[in-house]
This record gives sequence, C-alpha cells and structure tokens, in this order.
Amino acid sequence: MHGCIQTDSPNVISDSIKKLRQNITESLYFEDLRESLLKKGFHATANSMDLRAEFYKMLPLLNYRAYFAVTRKDSLFFKKAMKDGDESDFFEISLKKLLHDRIISNKEAKNIFFFETIQLSKRSLKTVLESFFKDYQAYDIEYKIVGKEEENLAVVDYLNFIFDHIFTPDKMYPTMEGNFKRVSAKIGIVKMLHNNVYLSRNKPSNLQITSKNLIDNY
Repeated sequence: MHGCIQTDSPNVISDSIKKLRQNITESLYFEDLRESLLKKGFHATANSMDLRAEFYKMLPLLNYRAYFAVTRKDSLFFKKAMKDGDESDFFEISLKKLLHDRIISNKEAKNIFFFETIQLSKRSLKTVLESFFKDYQAYDIEYKIVGKEEENLAVVDYLNFIFDHIFTPDKMYPTMEGNFKRVSAKIGIVKMLHNNVYLSRNKPSNLQITSKNLIDNY
C-alpha cells in the first residue's frame, strides 16, 4: 500500500497535530501515555487505542485529499513485477501510479513533495526518486526525504492503518469502520494495481470508495 496526501496548507495540518500533542501531554487522563507519545509521536501501530481515537477525531477536519495505490503481494501482477525487477523497481512503479496524475494536473503549481525515509533493497530511496522525477523536469518540483518528525506524515500513516484493517477483515472492529466512513470523503482515488481497478467518487456505485467496494476489488 502506497499512500499520499495533497494539501495547500501543510503548516495548518502540522500546527493542528502539534496542538493535539500538546493537549494530550498536558492531560492527566493521558499521563501514563505521555512519555510514549513524546518518544514515538503519532504512529498508528505504536499508539494506544486511546491515542488513536484522539487523532481519528481530528482527521476528518483537516484540509487534504488522499490518494492510494494498492497491490496484493500474492497476485500474478506483483510476482511478475518482482521477477523482472526488485523491490526498489516496484516502489518506483507504484510511485508513478500514485503521483503521475497529481503532478500533471497541477503543472502550473509549485509542487513540494515530502517522502518518509525508507530502506529499499538494491537502490536507495534517493536514487529511486532521482529516477522517478527525471521524467518531470519541465515541472516546478521540489522534494525532500524526511523522518517521522514531519507531522504531515502522520495523516498518511493513520489512513494506511484504516486500509490495513479493511483489507484484513479479522482485524476490523466497529470503530475502525466508523473512522473510514468519516474520512472517506477525503479520499480521491484508490488504484488497485494488481487488477487495474480504480475506485473514485466519480465512478459508478460499484466503483465508488466504500469499504465494501474496497474489499470486493481487493
């Protein structure tokens, strides 16, 4: 799963997350979780359910549009891609499916990308990004590789966590279904690369972004 958010107000998102962190660390209710939050930040798999609930309350209120590229690792599409290439090659394929339309639809804008640092086999993330962006030299693009200290990354992380639960039904619980419903209007497109299915709000009902359609097309 490869996700991103697009926003014209990243500083507002950062400030909102910083304010939430401050409120939590100053709250007696979260006293036992304060040290963990300060050390790990907002990272869905590392946070307790109470912390997740606070972040998910805020998530629908922020200004962003989210996009995802999803691939089943047990699919013929993925196995063939890995046979002909390696992990870093597939990362670049997925990146192109995720970002190409975002770039060309905003060709007059200044596009600033933040990528969370990740370890890839064969090629480094820096090398993959250099290869990817060479096709977009005509556009006004700037990109940076950052760590989890970049607050905006937490939005993608928490959205990914929702999708992980949707695609793993035995993990699914009612509050996560509710979280998805509350943020679904923020999701622009979900591309299922392994079967070439694109879900969006502008498609027929069977291809709109609902939890049922995600599961049915996964």
